[in-house]
Amino acid sequence: MLRASAIVLSIWGGINLFLASLILTIVIFFHGNSPLLAMVFESSEVARLDARVIASLNCLTILYNSSAAALSVLALFIIWTNLVNGRRWAFWALLTTIGLVEMLAFVASAPIGNARWQVNVVLSALYVVGIGLAAAPMLFASKGKPVEASPRG
Repeated sequence: MLRASAIVLSIWGGINLFLASLILTIVIFFHGNSPLLAMVFESSEVARLDARVIASLNCLTILYNSSAAALSVLALFIIWTNLVNGRRWAFWALLTTIGLVEMLAFVASAPIGNARWQVNVVLSALYVVGIGLAAAPMLFASKGKPVEASPRG
């Protein structure tokens, strides 16, 4: 079950890393605006926004997406070096950090009409399934025994 959990959580991490990297590439290297502008405003409304407002949103977009990319890389590392080998601390670290991020994604997007609800739902579903697959072996294994044999032997 831990291997299945690792695969599902890796899909979460891969999607998250891909989207964050794509947005960073657009905003930093192609001098584009945050995709959130197009999701929330009509093009005529964007044209009326002060340049400092757009620059501020782009700044926050870079900060958020660089953090999301870093979290994804760190999560993938923890998943494949520790969770898959049955380390309980890895389960609790992933449960709390990714869980908090997934919950707050819905809170953050609520004031703007849940503009990216499709992405939030897919990522949250992958997280719940992935962490759920890890929960049973992590929470119900006896304390003195390893959770699952290491795939490396």
